[in-house]
Amino acid sequence: MLGRSAAGRAIALLALAAAMIAGSFARGEAPPAASAAEPGGRSTVDAPAPPGPLPPSLGAERVTVVAIAGAIDLGLSPFLERVVAAQGASDLLVLDINTLGGRIDAALAIRDALLRARGRTVCWVNPRAISAGALIALACDVIAVAPGATIGAATPVQIGEDGGMKPVAEKVVSYMRKEMRATAEAKGRRGDVAEAMVDADVEVSGLDEKGKLLTLDGAQALAWGFAEVEAGDEAALFRALGRALPGEIARPRLSFAEELARVLSDPALAGILMTLGMLGVLLELYSPGHGLSLAVGIICLALFFFGHHVVKLAGWEEIALFVAGAVLIAVELFAPGHVVPGVAGALCVAGALILALIDLERVPVEVAWHAGWLPRALASVSVSLAATAALAVAAARLAPRTWLGRRLVLDAAIRGVATGGPSGGAAAPASRVGQIGAAATDLRPSGKVVLDGRRVEALSERGYVEAGTRVRVIRADGGRIVVRPLAGGVGDAGGVGDAGGVADAGGVGDAGGAAEEGRA
Repeated sequence: MLGRSAAGRAIALLALAAAMIAGSFARGEAPPAASAAEPGGRSTVDAPAPPGPLPPSLGAERVTVVAIAGAIDLGLSPFLERVVAAQGASDLLVLDINTLGGRIDAALAIRDALLRARGRTVCWVNPRAISAGALIALACDVIAVAPGATIGAATPVQIGEDGGMKPVAEKVVSYMRKEMRATAEAKGRRGDVAEAMVDADVEVSGLDEKGKLLTLDGAQALAWGFAEVEAGDEAALFRALGRALPGEIARPRLSFAEELARVLSDPALAGILMTLGMLGVLLELYSPGHGLSLAVGIICLALFFFGHHVVKLAGWEEIALFVAGAVLIAVELFAPGHVVPGVAGALCVAGALILALIDLERVPVEVAWHAGWLPRALASVSVSLAATAALAVAAARLAPRTWLGRRLVLDAAIRGVATGGPSGGAAAPASRVGQIGAAATDLRPSGKVVLDGRRVEALSERGYVEAGTRVRVIRADGGRIVVRPLAGGVGDAGGVGDAGGVADAGGVGDAGGAAEEGRA
């Protein structure tokens, strides 16, 4: 009896097992595969990574991880644009982000680059992506959240005069709201949730209420489809993405040019570079010859435009506009009286500097104005121009009293003091052609000469001329006379000749040497 009972139970169990296997095949499931096991039941074969939100790799997958920590600034955007552009179709880019926000124009540049990416992109919110960081996160294919992560609060603000934050105009909020919605929908996410992160008036039923700006925690982001996976560390992140931990991960860093541009595009340093650059050029135009101030000015302006060119604010158009303005100002200084070139040149220079400080390619003019970016650029350039004028006046008054100034800038040329000679108006430059006089100051190549007992501005034809050298007026050029030194002619700068201080043309030998009676 017992034997029959045991045999019956065995047959029943075998029938039940057969039925279960047949049922699994009917549902399309495969029976569990046998695997080698250690004593105690532990498998000796690593379990494959579970399926993740990313599609299978299209080829040899190269993995790049970029850490984004701190403020989103202008130096970060060209770096990430470069990294994204280097990605292939089978590559994976992971942004390990922890930021409270930053410049909207920089975030927009990064967003545009991510939307154009050929490879797959992942944003790991570790642990926060606030404001501009939320826009960057939404532009990625997959969003992963770390435990305790937060994402949202993307309404734009501007810094007030007291250093505090204040809300911006409705046009700016509307612009940012559309950018967030379009970015979310481009990656298959809900646009209304993205809008609620920007505008407190947007209400998402069951998630937030009107009047409160939306910020999602990690659990909410997962529940509402804004995040796809959760991961506490890098290894867990790749497992959640359905990838084995890569054997090699590229971790690029900012190049020297990008690091330098990050410093040079700082608003405070940019203002100093603008001021010193324009001051150096102005001093050289006012008192040409030595070239030191011109070299300093060109270096400062080159650094200013280099920094803003790398961060995609100043293009070649702005640089060409500035050069054209400087040329027009030089024309006005060397050929005064026309006014129009000087005014047009000043407008070109100011316009080029303003355009180099703001991004009107991605941000409309009215948005830049209401957000405060354009007014800040106008104020920065205005302060720089005012500081340049003030420093130029100070240099003109104080430089002749310093050791370096006496060697670089002509004392008489700066002070412009007329001494001696009869009263009355000065003769026209053209009428002085052929006259002979003496250099009252060193000509480097500009300075003062004595003609008919009067000290007048003059320019040397052959570079440096020592004070006291006899000179002849050879032509008038742009309202200034041009002189040529006479061979061997050296006299006293204080007075040349008797009555007029200059011997007439007959008192000079045919070889060009000065007659004895012509010397004081």
